[in-house]
Amino acid sequence: MTQSSPQSPLPKKNGAKRPQWWGFARDCIARLRATEADIFDLERRATAGDTAAVDTLMQYEGGDSPKPPSRRAASGMESAAEAMGRVSSAPHLPQDEWEAIVAGGGDPFATAQDGSTRSAIPLPLRDVILLARLAATFRTTEGWEAVLQPGAVTMVVGLEPTLSLGKLLTAAMLPNGWAIQSRAPRSAPHPVLQVPDRTVSEKELERLLHHPAPILLPVAKQEHLPTLVGTGETGARILTLKKLNADILLFALSVNHSATGRIDVDSVRAILPDDESLASLEAGHLAMACRAPTAREVAERISVMTRKAPTGEVARVRSGPAIIDGTTPAHHAVRNVLEDLNTWQAGELDWSEMSRSLLIHGVPGTGKTYLARQLSEAAGVALVEGSFADWQAAGHLGHMLAAMTKCFDEAVAKVPCVLFIDEVDSVGSRFGGDQHGMSYRVQVVNGFLQQIDRLARTPGVILIGACNQPGRLDPAITRPGRFDQILRMPLPSLADIRLILRKKLADTMPDNEIDSLARAATGKTPAELDAALRAATADARRQRLPMSSDLLRRHLGIDRPNPELLRRIAVHEAGHALAAELLVPQSVVKLSLSDRDGRTERRSTFVELTVQEIENELLILMAGRAAERLVLGTISGGAGGDSESDLALATGLVLQMDRELGLGRNGDGWLGPADMHNLTEEEKQRVRAKLGQAMNHAAKLLTPHIDQLDEVAAALIDVRELHGAAMRRLIAEPGREPPRRPS
Repeated sequence: MTQSSPQSPLPKKNGAKRPQWWGFARDCIARLRATEADIFDLERRATAGDTAAVDTLMQYEGGDSPKPPSRRAASGMESAAEAMGRVSSAPHLPQDEWEAIVAGGGDPFATAQDGSTRSAIPLPLRDVILLARLAATFRTTEGWEAVLQPGAVTMVVGLEPTLSLGKLLTAAMLPNGWAIQSRAPRSAPHPVLQVPDRTVSEKELERLLHHPAPILLPVAKQEHLPTLVGTGETGARILTLKKLNADILLFALSVNHSATGRIDVDSVRAILPDDESLASLEAGHLAMACRAPTAREVAERISVMTRKAPTGEVARVRSGPAIIDGTTPAHHAVRNVLEDLNTWQAGELDWSEMSRSLLIHGVPGTGKTYLARQLSEAAGVALVEGSFADWQAAGHLGHMLAAMTKCFDEAVAKVPCVLFIDEVDSVGSRFGGDQHGMSYRVQVVNGFLQQIDRLARTPGVILIGACNQPGRLDPAITRPGRFDQILRMPLPSLADIRLILRKKLADTMPDNEIDSLARAATGKTPAELDAALRAATADARRQRLPMSSDLLRRHLGIDRPNPELLRRIAVHEAGHALAAELLVPQSVVKLSLSDRDGRTERRSTFVELTVQEIENELLILMAGRAAERLVLGTISGGAGGDSESDLALATGLVLQMDRELGLGRNGDGWLGPADMHNLTEEEKQRVRAKLGQAMNHAAKLLTPHIDQLDEVAAALIDVRELHGAAMRRLIAEPGREPPRRPS
């Protein structure tokens, strides 16, 4: 005779009071286990050569038989339900065994007298959890039986329609003699519950309604409720599938991680996160956690998976609006969004009145992602990140769209939040010239538009998109109403670079060294600066040396500048700037110079889009190349390169004049954009002639001003960033005649 252990209380004292649905769920599990036992029996007999068992098993697997017949009663086998009841009421383990199991990290509640900790008839975890959620949804046997009444229509929101659902309901919940059918036949020898195995259309549902057999309609999402019966005024019963919570998980663990039907509930419940965190747990993560040997270890894994940063850590990271510290238009726009969001949260602004979306474009590494993270930190709201690359990696079109929808679902569930979508230009356009894969692109674009429009109806989600080439985007994505603003994220200015460096180096390096570093680092992206700072810090730590300017210059790749290359780039940019100032006064905004390239920022040449304005623009674009030849005697390939290069832009202008603007060789005709890969020989000759002419005019324009050209280039090499006002003062010093455009 075994003796009760004081450490092993009776089941009713182990844990909180069980929910009402627990007994109903137990009955369902007992029936499922009995069905599994019948299948195991058939498989054993079939392996032994029983042809009748083979036929019966094939009928069941093929769907011809709703349940495998049981032979256990005839053979004197104990039913699964009886076995569960017998084991669950077994006496507790002796004191020494109990303590030994505890010392070994096991769960004595879950351990049977023979030492086993799992049921002899294992059940799939997904089936056990789904049965528990269904039991919690219907609550009692009576609640489930209401589904089976003639003419009953029951919809369960959150329940996915699948082929396996019908088998599970038949095995565990339907009364004996009942069957599941996607659509009831005209006559059937047994009662039928109509359960569609896929999402049904309104027409298909109408056909189901014509048969008196009860209907259980799985509805994946609330918005998928059919309009025919979705109002609740037609007698249809609308339920929401219970989400995973602590009670449901404890039930599943008592089934899958116990040989007795019990676990150490108090210990496990104390470790589990809150119900909201459990409900958000990915199915794959849950399955991974449940591979742990004991219920307590499962809870520990789940706790780690769902752990959030401590409140103190969040407060330390989030430093308020001042964290958004850039000077670009994109930074200003995000600060405005932050102000609006704070005002909305205070109840002083309607959601429809505020700026709530922004598309940022620029070269990789300029800080587009970081800006979205700054916004979420400054606002103290969640950040949800997605990208087209990740969504497309999910698989074919259906999987890709599902991954996209899941990302937007997560944002809606976490309001208020910032939703950041990277690589938006990967979506493409429905109007591109390449027809290959057009059907795919159309569906992806339409799916993306649908999700963006959904956010417009969801107060609390700030949408930030990022891309490198906005010209590749479908026009419907960039139209007003989808993204409120579309702004370029340029390379950081000299002031921004100083700010980035001072944040990291203020305690280790004097200001004059930081300023010198910043000038030398002009043209570097924030990502490059951050990587170099981390690498230099690591080197200094390993070598036990203080951070130095030389160390950081080496990691930035600016420790060995090429003077000849710097001068050529500076002369090239000075040529652009001087020509622009001569032709369109006050148009130059800024010149910048890095060790590898340069940039001239200026206001648009175009006002009326006349032939003269286009000719001026062509001259300015070719002036960099002309300046190299004038000052250095040779030209380089610096004017060429990608689709944003001087030569590419100038070529595009010539072709636009001829083909699209009615200002060139084709008179008033519109021939559409040129295919750059299939230009006619005439078009090629026309481009060469026009660009050669523009370069000659640029050389003629700059020749009288070679001295000013040299001075602007020298100043640019010295300071690395020269603003338009400073350049204009330099070329118009007292006593010097200001540069004039030749007549």
